[in-house]
Order: sequence, then C-alpha cells, then structure tokens
Amino acid sequence: MSRVALMDRMSLVATLALTAIGILFIYSATSFEGGSNRWVKQLIWVCCGLIVYFVLSHLDYKRLVDRGHIFYLLGLVSLVAVLIWGFKANGARSWFRLGPASLQPSEFMKIAAILFMAKFFTRVESRRSSFVEFVVSVFLVSLPVVLIAMQPDLGTALVYLPLILIPNFLHGRKEAIWLSLVGIIMAGVLVLSVLYKPDWVVFLKDYQKERILTFVFPDRDTSNAGYQVHQSKISIGQGGFLGLGLGKGKQTQLGFLPEKDSDFILAVVAEEFGFLGILTVLGLFFLILQRGLLTAFEAGDAMGSILAALVVGVLALQMLFNAAMLVGLVPTTGIPCPLVSYGGSSMITSYGLLGLIQSVRTHRFVNH
Repeated sequence: MSRVALMDRMSLVATLALTAIGILFIYSATSFEGGSNRWVKQLIWVCCGLIVYFVLSHLDYKRLVDRGHIFYLLGLVSLVAVLIWGFKANGARSWFRLGPASLQPSEFMKIAAILFMAKFFTRVESRRSSFVEFVVSVFLVSLPVVLIAMQPDLGTALVYLPLILIPNFLHGRKEAIWLSLVGIIMAGVLVLSVLYKPDWVVFLKDYQKERILTFVFPDRDTSNAGYQVHQSKISIGQGGFLGLGLGKGKQTQLGFLPEKDSDFILAVVAEEFGFLGILTVLGLFFLILQRGLLTAFEAGDAMGSILAALVVGVLALQMLFNAAMLVGLVPTTGIPCPLVSYGGSSMITSYGLLGLIQSVRTHRFVNH
C-alpha cells in the first residue's frame, strides 16, 4: 500500500479547509487597502508549506528523530544568530531578512525541538526515568525558550512549554505537576510585581508591563495599550451569530482592528461570519488535533506516540493562546493562529508539524 493511501485524509482535508478560510479572511481584511496582495503571498507560503508537509509525511519519522540533536543544535545557532544579525520589528529582533521575505527562526525551531525531545524521551522510555533526566529535559527546552525570550518574544517562548509537560506527564512524573504549579505561582507573582512594584521587574520591557496591566484592568487604557483587545471585543460583539458578511465588517474594513490579518484574524472571522464562523474554525482545528491524538494512540512505537503528542500539544497551546488573547483572557503576546494567520514562517512550520504526524501514521505498520 502506498504512503499516500495510508495518509490521514480527514486531517488533510480539515487542514486545507482551515487554510482556505485563512486566505479568504486575509483577502477580506486587506481588500480595502489599495494594491494589497497579502492573500497572494499567503497562497505562496501555503504552497511551500504543502511541499514540506508531503516531504515530511513520506520520510520515516524515526530517521528524523534520530537526527533530532542535529536539528536542535542548528536551531539554537539560528536563534543566537538572529539576536545578532536579525532585524527588529514590533519591538522584537526575531526575523532574518531574505530579499522580499522574512523568516522567523523561533517558528522553525519548534520542529527541531520537538524532534529532539522526542528522541530524548524515547530513550528515557526504555529505562526507568530519574529526577536528573527530568531536570535535563527542563534544561534542554529552556535553552530555546530563553533565547526566544531575549528577542523578546514571550508569546512564542510560551508555546514550547508542552515539550516539558506532556512527556513527563505521560511518564507519570510528579515533578511535571509541581512544575506546572510553580509556573502558575510565578506567573501570579509576576503580575503582582508589575502591579505594585514595576521597577523591580527589570527583565520586562515597558510595553510588556503595559500589556500585563491591560490584562488585569481591560478598560484601563483602551486608546493605547488596551486598544487591540478593545477593538477585538467590539468586532466579536458586532458579528453576532451569523456575522455582517464577507467584506462588510466595520471594525475590519474601516481599519479600527489592528493586526487584522495576523494575530487578530479570528476577530475578523467573528465579525464577518459571526459565532458560526468561529465555531467552524474551532471545529476544524479540533478535528485536526483529534486525528493527531488518534495517530499518537495508534503509533507503532513509543517514539511515534511521543512525537505526535508533542505536535498536538504545541499546536493546541498556540491556538488556545491566540483565541484567549482576542477577548483578553491572556495578555496580548503576538501568537499567530496556526494555519489561519498571515505569515510564512508560521504557515510552513504548522504544515511541517502536521507532516510529522502524517509520517507517524504512514509508517506505523513498519515500525513494530
């Protein structure tokens, strides 16, 4: 049986449908801007993503995971390099300029880190894990997280958390639970410090402190720091159940909604296609995640299970943060919506991650 026949077609169709919705609303969000061709650029990135998707789905994931340490080291080098030679945009030095395009190493590092951590935890699976190995796993994930936070891009850095938590939970390590609790406590301490002793929080930029303040007090400064979330809520509220219609969203078409084709594109969906549109997007994404988890359960070995579970965890957390950001449930962090938001690096990475899941599925009968 060919590899194509073994692929999860339901997941592929849902992925293409979600991508098509994204392109449609990128066009709608930018159509009032004369000469804007962002939807065409996005279509090009989707084609690149599909190539990566099918290449990775046909490659044996075992070979990729076995070389995970190489990808990981190359990824770390790229994260260091972007801090030195990258160009700055929106307050973060996160991109390399390559002619008319820009690439974000922190996105591609997700693939490298997942492959490497799958290799690490597969080896741990073969013997009784120890507390030392737990500490090592935290250290390995912390390296890219710290480098990304230095850009600073805290939103992308947070998306790496499942690489620590999911495998350790699967191994039944109580330390993962304690780490989660410590993380929650530290987040609470950080918020309180920003509220009452902001001068003590020297590792955060002023705009990052403002975002935390806006998260705690949403109506505090709706014309500056809280402007994005405020306009997003208005867009969602205006959409109602069925929306105002494609290209008819007032917040979107009149230019009130910021980052409308990237971080806040779901607000455009909500305004123009309403609750039904958001439900469709979330339903398709949930289907992709469900199929990914099914692949993890049906994988022929521990390596495949861990790899698929890590991909699902990263994509799920990214989607959760993006959706929560729209209504102010989390601070604005600049996390794109996978497969929907405008952006080449994010699109190629999302397709690459889903290609890894397809690789686990198409090779599961030969890896027992």
